[in-house]
Amino acid sequence: MFVKPEPLDKSKHADFKFSPVKSFKFAKGQPSAPIPAGEMIEAARHFAIVFPEGTEKGKLLPQALFSMRAGENAFVQKDGGWAAPYIPAHIRRYPFILGELEEPGKFTIMMDVEAPQFKGKKGEPLFVKKEGSAELEASDVIVQAREFLGRFQQELAATSNLMEPLAEKDILVSRSVEVKVDDREAKLSGFRVVDPEKLAKLDDAVLGEWTRSGLLSIVYAHLHSLGNVRELVRLQPPSASPEPKP
Repeated sequence: MFVKPEPLDKSKHADFKFSPVKSFKFAKGQPSAPIPAGEMIEAARHFAIVFPEGTEKGKLLPQALFSMRAGENAFVQKDGGWAAPYIPAHIRRYPFILGELEEPGKFTIMMDVEAPQFKGKKGEPLFVKKEGSAELEASDVIVQAREFLGRFQQELAATSNLMEPLAEKDILVSRSVEVKVDDREAKLSGFRVVDPEKLAKLDDAVLGEWTRSGLLSIVYAHLHSLGNVRELVRLQPPSASPEPKP
């Protein structure tokens, strides 16, 4: 999705102007997106939410599936529209993203200089002159982007911490799904889901703790979301292309 991300630089990007675009074609190759806890309930109504394989400790995040195949996004329509009522924050934050610096926990704003939002001659400047000075400062576009990205990063970190008990209790299992819709068959693999049987064997103290933390509601939203794989197959005819890896 990010073709040419660069750290935001007021000397290098002083002439860039930002214009919102209605098309989501920039995301046509994005097969999945991370979903923080605050988005989980709404996102689970429209997308299958799974967990990636082989996740490093401290980086376990739910992923919304947009495709049965790598390098595609079934929710980006031919006219650039988004084929669902909800658009995840990972898509909405484009063309800005946070890049991690060498110092752990420190980030800098980056922008995709090839984004269609920067291709128009009109729009809001990324930098403006300070009142009574020739020095440049961040415009409202950057201020709002910084706030959005900061909140999103905090939510991702908090969600990753919230998900850790799923790995600790070993209730995530590898799964593959075979679906047939309107004489079309598709298979999806390379992800993990919560095992309902293992979930049911957890003691009441653990389940009570998960209820209070909000983790249990996320688990149930995840399990219910798996039914959305059928809608994904309807949007995207099966082919022999490689399957996506969340």
